[in-house]
Amino acid sequence: MRSAIAFSLILLMILTGCNDDDKVKVQVQEEHSPTPTVSDETDHEASEDSTDQSNDESTNNTIDFSSFFKPNQSTAYFIGEGNEFATLNVKTVWLSEKYVAHVEDNGGVTLLRIFRILDDKIEIILEEVIEGTSGEIPYPDVSALEDMQAIETNLAGPIEVGTQFGKWKIVKVDETLKTPYKTFENVFVIEEKGDNFINRKYFVKDYGEIKRESIMQIDQEEDYIVTSTLEKISQQ
Repeated sequence: MRSAIAFSLILLMILTGCNDDDKVKVQVQEEHSPTPTVSDETDHEASEDSTDQSNDESTNNTIDFSSFFKPNQSTAYFIGEGNEFATLNVKTVWLSEKYVAHVEDNGGVTLLRIFRILDDKIEIILEEVIEGTSGEIPYPDVSALEDMQAIETNLAGPIEVGTQFGKWKIVKVDETLKTPYKTFENVFVIEEKGDNFINRKYFVKDYGEIKRESIMQIDQEEDYIVTSTLEKISQQ
């Protein structure tokens, strides 16, 4: 079991240790929707406001980082290739407007990961393996999350080729990606490179991560490639 967990964590790209702080259960707040509500105004005024906002975003590199998460209480299923642990599912739980939890299960290990959404980036503040969870997940209290230090930056802007944060770098933008779920436009790719491996994650607005890819270079043999690609999303 210990070796299965270790290997699974490599495929999940867990690069840091777990946090052992005590947890308490919290009630998940009502479903978050990153889509803004359009105010009651004329079409002309709305068009002008939309243009101004677009120009502001272009000028100031403003990014709504909350748009890179799936809806509250939804579960995304990823079909895997290259290894049995590449097939996985990820449940998204909005703990508040600022904190989002992912419960990721690949059949070998269940991982709780919590993100903090800031104006200029998304941070990972907790990553830990959960064992023996057949019922409710013991999510930390939101007030306790405020004091947690960031483990790493999950995503930062501007969304353009060359942007770098931690070990990751944006290497592609405006890509088209065909998945079993649908064909996505305006996909961007972040990449982490090591001496004998490359890890990639594919993101798109309103969905977040839709694919991950791990390429391991083994001596003179052919590259060992493991992928997890979005297959479907269910809403509970």
